[in-house]
Amino acid sequence: MIAEFIGQGLFDDTEESIGNHVCSTLNNLTFKQITFFNAFLRSKGLKELKPFIKKAQKNGASFTFFIGIDEKITSKEALEMLLELGIDSYVYSSKQFIYHPKVYVFEGEIRSRIITGSSNLTKSGLFYNIESSILLDFTNEDKGGNKVLNQLKDYFSPLLEFTSDNLEKVTEEYIAYLVEESLISIEKYESEEDSFLKTHDNTKKRFKNPKIGTLGKIEITESARQSKKYKFKITEEYLEKWNGMFKRMKAYKEEFGRTTVSKNHVDQTLIGWYYKQKLIYNDPELEMPKEHLEKLESIDFHFGDGKDERTDFIRKRWLKLLQKALRQGEEISQIHSYIFEGENLGTWLQESKKDIETRALIEKAGFDYNKKSRSPKNSAIRFLSNLEEDLNPKKSKYQTLFNSRIIHRKDKIPDYLINEINKLWKQKFKENRSWIKKSRVKDYTEEWKKFRNNKSINPEGKWFKPKPYMGNIYEWVWGKRKNKSKMDLVIDKFNQEELKELKNEGFPIE
Repeated sequence: MIAEFIGQGLFDDTEESIGNHVCSTLNNLTFKQITFFNAFLRSKGLKELKPFIKKAQKNGASFTFFIGIDEKITSKEALEMLLELGIDSYVYSSKQFIYHPKVYVFEGEIRSRIITGSSNLTKSGLFYNIESSILLDFTNEDKGGNKVLNQLKDYFSPLLEFTSDNLEKVTEEYIAYLVEESLISIEKYESEEDSFLKTHDNTKKRFKNPKIGTLGKIEITESARQSKKYKFKITEEYLEKWNGMFKRMKAYKEEFGRTTVSKNHVDQTLIGWYYKQKLIYNDPELEMPKEHLEKLESIDFHFGDGKDERTDFIRKRWLKLLQKALRQGEEISQIHSYIFEGENLGTWLQESKKDIETRALIEKAGFDYNKKSRSPKNSAIRFLSNLEEDLNPKKSKYQTLFNSRIIHRKDKIPDYLINEINKLWKQKFKENRSWIKKSRVKDYTEEWKKFRNNKSINPEGKWFKPKPYMGNIYEWVWGKRKNKSKMDLVIDKFNQEELKELKNEGFPIE
């Protein structure tokens, strides 16, 4: 692990500033998940980081900001810039304590980095004020580094898991509310200097700040405790916000038809609130208010494992699609390539075959898994289905089925089924499926044995010699030596001693 102290402000040198270290880290494509915890945010500070943030986003990095609004230092313009950048951002505001962290976390598949100290996300805090921070850079196999990262995540878990009662997502509506309630500042009404007239020491003389210079060029060269689970509480903030969150939950139910909130849903605070209802309901030490319980039950809120509700919801959607296909007279099949209205209905039917409950619903809807139509198409479908389900298929068995039921009807089988057979045959038997019916090839086994025992031309008793010795059986024998499947066709015509000799001469005998 690399540990570095970062100091700024004592000298007019911004190259080693905290801001430059943050820009340089953003410039490093290693880091893909970036999380900032900042008490104060101003547009001038964020503007310096903006090109590096956009570059990181372009290269696949995702950002989450948790910002404070205490002392009215965070500005309307800064929050609007977060929206402009498309950053997933949240305001943390507590009626009891000031939110005051300055932590910058960068995570990647190979290594991670943490910068933490006194610097807020303002231009002065990042580049000019007398500030100090510690930078930790470590591989994801480093025990010490991961210990610190896990401790950090444990501490901030109410924010990272979006379960804190003090979080609000940054939206245009929320910014308007903060302005109306005078909870944030408006920079355009302040002085041109990066200062804060009402909350900071205005007795300081203002001098021209040093030039920032080129950013983003710094290169950093050179046991985890058990996760602590956040203990949920029913707080005043939680009770005040509950009805508003319930309205959002109700709107979600109306839009998606369920009360299980997807982890990929855009509203992370709703996800956190959703999980909190289940945790409070199932916590033996907490009692959910009766009014809350009644309202949640009125929308059929699912307090158990969301997987059951999701499974039922998904099954109903597929059944509805199946019923539509049946009404339209579709020739439905249970192979993976069968698609109806852009959905892999065949895959679902195949995967549901062994689920007794789902299969019963499918057959009740009118689909027959045991349909025995002898049409070329249905014969090909059954051939595919049987081969796909067979975990240890015997090639000879399926070769016989193919020859008797499939190959001579090729012209009447749809192209997509032919492609499926080719793909599955190669997957199961590691060879290409030929659609040319081969004529029967003469078996030269007896001639081969005569050659082996002919002392005049083969005194060594070899099974394989150059063509001048073997004559017209040479190519036939050579094929057996090079191809195990061809050797397998005649292997039962040799005794154990002969098989041993063949194996010693390099023939594919197991």
